[in-house]
Amino acid sequence: MFETIVVGVDGREGGRDALALAGLLQRTVGSKVVAVHAYPHEFFVSGGRNGDPEALMHGHAQGKLDAEVEAADVKAVATAVPDWSPARALHLAAKRYRAELMVVGSDHRSPAGRVFAGDVAHGTLNGAEVPVAVAPRGFAQAAAGLHTVAIGFDGSAESRAALDLARRLAEPAGARIELRCVVPHVGSGWPFAPGYSRLEKDADKLHAEAEEIVATALQELGPAATGKVVEGAIAPELTDLSRRVDLLVVGSRSYGPMRRHLLGSTSRKLMRSSLCPVLVIPRTAIEEHAEGTARSPEAAEITG
Repeated sequence: MFETIVVGVDGREGGRDALALAGLLQRTVGSKVVAVHAYPHEFFVSGGRNGDPEALMHGHAQGKLDAEVEAADVKAVATAVPDWSPARALHLAAKRYRAELMVVGSDHRSPAGRVFAGDVAHGTLNGAEVPVAVAPRGFAQAAAGLHTVAIGFDGSAESRAALDLARRLAEPAGARIELRCVVPHVGSGWPFAPGYSRLEKDADKLHAEAEEIVATALQELGPAATGKVVEGAIAPELTDLSRRVDLLVVGSRSYGPMRRHLLGSTSRKLMRSSLCPVLVIPRTAIEEHAEGTARSPEAAEITG
């Protein structure tokens, strides 16, 4: 899993945060890291005393990237590429190196310690064929290890793919897994209003089903996992959970062009509120996971 990770490095704080997260995952699962720096370029006619301007520009960008990787103390293949779109450069690099994960940083406008997906992060997420992890601002100074991996879990195919990925990340790190299943809150409406009793019974049934789903998953995962069912709105509950964990893994429910990833509403909100790194699994990866578990008797133990 994650044999190759592509990480976007822009020479600013966000790129350093992304490098730190890629380095943490590299140490956890032994991945190869490819650091990519996209620089704007123009086509020039070579010649004259100054030599080849494009070669000079590439050399400057490559030297800048090499320095960033060295300062981050991450073992990585560093490649500077001419491209006006950093997100496109990451997508192309992911295909070239057959990467299984892309990592980006948050926008510089993000409050310290919070994920805030800017243009590059959103561009990378939209259309991605592999999971994408986003580091919160300041992660390079705050990264301490991978001790707890959390999953938004409801028994769906998306959440089961997230759970399987989280399990494979947690095991080599000796990390704890925490599940959170969020069910809608009935509300504080007038209890004698028409239809309230039926709504309350439906909510009780939904809560009981969620408790059973979580209990089954915990039994399969073993003592290293904990979890519970809470009532409320999904994004705020997962944001609150992100305060206490080292990585939050979620699956995308939305369909994009060519069955690729577009952020669903919950993922989109977490991209502006999470207080820990968020790893989003695109639809294509979820479908591949479902196909793989259908063929694998061992995987059936987790997916049920």
